[in-house]
Amino acid sequence: MRLRDLLQADQLALKVLTGHDLLDRRVRGVATTDLPDPAMFVKTGELVLTELTWHTGPASSRDFVRSLGDVAALVAGTALKVPPADLIDACAEAGLPLLTLPVDVPFSQVTEHVLRALIVELGTTPPRPAYAARRRLASTLVDGGSLTKLVTAVAGELDVPCWVLSPTGRVIVGSQPLGVAARLRLAHTFLTARFLPGMVTQEDGTALSVFPVGKGASHRIANWFLAYAGEQVQGENEDLIVELAALVALERSRLEAAQRIERRVLDQLLTLLESGDAALPGVVSRLHTLHVETEHGLVAVALSARLGGDGEVAVPVLAELLRPLAPGIVTATGPAEALALVPLAGNTAEELTNHVLRGARTLEAGLGEGRITLGVSSVTTGPAALSSLIEEARHALTLAALGGERVSVVTGDDVSSHRTLLAAIPGELRRAFRARLLGRLESYDAANQTDLLETLQAYLEESGSWTATAERLHVHVNTLRYRVRRIEELTGRSLNSWDERVDFMLALRMR
Repeated sequence: MRLRDLLQADQLALKVLTGHDLLDRRVRGVATTDLPDPAMFVKTGELVLTELTWHTGPASSRDFVRSLGDVAALVAGTALKVPPADLIDACAEAGLPLLTLPVDVPFSQVTEHVLRALIVELGTTPPRPAYAARRRLASTLVDGGSLTKLVTAVAGELDVPCWVLSPTGRVIVGSQPLGVAARLRLAHTFLTARFLPGMVTQEDGTALSVFPVGKGASHRIANWFLAYAGEQVQGENEDLIVELAALVALERSRLEAAQRIERRVLDQLLTLLESGDAALPGVVSRLHTLHVETEHGLVAVALSARLGGDGEVAVPVLAELLRPLAPGIVTATGPAEALALVPLAGNTAEELTNHVLRGARTLEAGLGEGRITLGVSSVTTGPAALSSLIEEARHALTLAALGGERVSVVTGDDVSSHRTLLAAIPGELRRAFRARLLGRLESYDAANQTDLLETLQAYLEESGSWTATAERLHVHVNTLRYRVRRIEELTGRSLNSWDERVDFMLALRMR
């Protein structure tokens, strides 16, 4: 299709700002990106869609347009109602057609229109087997088919199992079940591989291949990926995988378009709460619009994802960490921060915190030098306490950031406990305190294959009860007494002293 064909689509209502004499350019694909430098992620002849979130001034416009190369045209979306003048000038100077899209037309609608037109063009070509399969895949999605149907169709064409996964190892769709160990191994490979596609060898010797979904994501921890049984396919079958990846990326863009609407409502709610004039009916109304119920409990979760200059990933990362246990409404609260309101229907706050922490620790493999920190509020059952709930989550996030761990979570309960004090102590000082109290025990255990550190922790957690501790450790009381004496000898401290017990407990909490 040509650009002028696209302009004739009344439902898109595209307008031309530059390149009126270049409308015979052919459109060979479509890509969505908001990276400041998308050069590696766009192809010649593509229609590039952007919301302009990368725009910071004239220099950013010149750099962005220069990095696009020989794309067919640039479509400016809804982040700014009118494209900045410096972007219009940069496109005019580069001979790049610049189109604008109305606020009420989502990118997914443009993508679908282009895809339909390309399918029609493909239909004029004599079909080869793989060529015809690609047409069937595209038609499946455009005609309302689900991701499951797409993945099942590709699995049938390749005659191998196939899956779409998130970077936490969550199976989004798949042609058959996939074990937890395999999922986590695939996620680790996707996050850490220097180059993709990649491959994982399972314990039974069979291979699984890993393929990225959409190259426009700013960081792998915010992307999805494909996995399929066997080594990397070649030739025409590789085209099927590439086509599936593009169609999965399209479906994800549809989901993100719907989530942006929710984000706007949550942004309005946060603005209302921060104004200090939030009347309860207004808060309740917006919660109902978001389908957020408070009667079974509601928590706020704040996240910071600082990855050394990469694009904004906080919103997709927090949304992923909450799924599928307790999907919440997520919005950005800063360049690297996000906030979610999470109804606790059927779950506890502790279960939610553990679920989020497990996912974040899976993502840790892909953080590089970056960090993910989270703050989880306590639970409320009424909208009146929403403002304090959000503040508690943000305060917990601040405390989590004080620690030195690459992944850390602080909860509302922690805010009112000794963990608050520990989080505020510099990492080097915490490690030094722990080494002074527990260093000799750790060295002794390592040299003699003993469990004195575990014994100490159990003894303290059982409040010094000989019977309860012995039962917990599955040892005789006399054995426990011997271990405690050995702990006291190595540390030079008495476990009969309450002050000494407190010191030991704090040391065990420090990392």
